[in-house]
Amino acid sequence: MKFQLLFSALALATATAPLHADVVFMRGYTNLSNNTHTTMYWWNTIQGQATAATSSALDSLAFTATSFAADYYFTDGTNYYRTSQTQSGINEIRSFGSSLTNLLANNHIASYSLSQTFSTNDDFWADSEGNFYRNNSNSGSPSVVKYTSLANLLANVGTGFSYGVTYGAGDTFWSYGGKFYRTNTNNGNVTGIAEYASFQALLNRQVTTTYNANGSEKDVFMTIPTPGAIALLGLAAFVSRRRR
Repeated sequence: MKFQLLFSALALATATAPLHADVVFMRGYTNLSNNTHTTMYWWNTIQGQATAATSSALDSLAFTATSFAADYYFTDGTNYYRTSQTQSGINEIRSFGSSLTNLLANNHIASYSLSQTFSTNDDFWADSEGNFYRNNSNSGSPSVVKYTSLANLLANVGTGFSYGVTYGAGDTFWSYGGKFYRTNTNNGNVTGIAEYASFQALLNRQVTTTYNANGSEKDVFMTIPTPGAIALLGLAAFVSRRRR
């Protein structure tokens, strides 16, 4: 199998992407048979991410994690994070720094204890403007807490907002460049991805576009910048291959 530098591939994708020329859309798949995440893939459009169309993979490093049902992977556009939990709930945030290599190999560089233990159903995510979020998701997601820094998330010092509706407990949220995204889930499956123009639009349930989607609700979704943030994120060393 022939390999090529991901940097070159992403540069080409950036030149041809019709929707978001400054980002790529990433997705880590789930192997339900052994409770692990598998290879992370990338697309140059959200439609590709949603429908899992033919894509390019980020190397063949094992992207694995046990107890993934209660682990949330997210990025603030620079650094990557993962929640960690005990039997009682989520009690720690692990940082992989700005290296996607660390994330895929599950090699965290720092661990931060949360000031309290949160439900394993609480969804953690971040945007690229320095904010972090936690959905109160025990029976869905009627509300969200917004934190202005990682330190505030760890200390649980934030501002609560109501969605005015209960989202599915399996829905996943992420953000980049002021836009927000949410998966629609049904019986453990992703059926669509909703795009919102702003955080307020998300709160008001004002969907800009909904993309048909498929896959497991436990898949990992991220949006990250393309060149010139590639060097910062450590992606230049990765190779890609066509998914078969």
